[in-house]
Amino acid sequence: MNAREESEQTMGRPLFAPPVDRRFLLKGAASFAALAPLPAWARIAPTVNEVAFDPAIPALGNPKGDVTIAEFVDYQCPICKLVFIELKTLMAEDQGIRLVMKDWPIFGEVSRDAARMALSSGEHYAAAVDALMANQRGLSEHRTNDILGSVGVDVDQARAGLAARQPRIDALLSRNDTQAAAFKLRGTPALVIGGKLFKRGMPVAELRDAVAAARAG
Repeated sequence: MNAREESEQTMGRPLFAPPVDRRFLLKGAASFAALAPLPAWARIAPTVNEVAFDPAIPALGNPKGDVTIAEFVDYQCPICKLVFIELKTLMAEDQGIRLVMKDWPIFGEVSRDAARMALSSGEHYAAAVDALMANQRGLSEHRTNDILGSVGVDVDQARAGLAARQPRIDALLSRNDTQAAAFKLRGTPALVIGGKLFKRGMPVAELRDAVAAARAG
C-alpha cells in the first residue's frame, strides 16, 4: 500500500519534511482515529523541541543520544508493537539513539489508562513500556495491572497516587494529541526522526537510513 504523505504547513516555524513515498514493509492494517477540527493555532506544525524534548516524557535508549526518535503510539496498536521491535533492534546496535514514546491513546479509555499507568511507573518506566508493547492480548485495567506488576511496578501504589498525577499526565496526553492533529496523523504509529515526519511504521533498514540522514543533516 503506497501512502502519499502531505507536506506540513508552518507559519514561520521549523518544518518537518514529508516522508518519501515507499511501500509499508510491515504487515498489518493501519489504525485510524477521527480527529476533531482544531483552531488555526493548533494546526501549526510543532517544533522539534516540543515533540522530542517534552520534559514529562522519560527518554528510552540513550537519554543523551545524538538522534531522537519520537513514536506516536497506542499500547493496543498491533503495528506499533511491530515497529517497537524494530526500534529495539536499532537501539541494540546504535548507542546514539534516544527514543521518546508519544502516548496517543486513540483506542479508548483502556489505552488511556495504560498510558497513565506506564507514565506512573517511575524507575520501572522502561520495563513497563517494553512489557506493554510485548503484550499480545487486549488490555483491560486488570490486564494492565498484571503486566506492570510482572516487571516490578507497585500497582497499588501507582493507582493510589494516580489521582494526584493525572492532571499533569493528561496535560501531556493533550499535548501529544494536539501535535498529532497538527501533523494530520490519521492513526498510529507515526515517527519523527531528527526533524522529519514519517506517517507510518518503518522496518529497521529504513530506520537506519532515516537516522543516518538525520546525522548528516
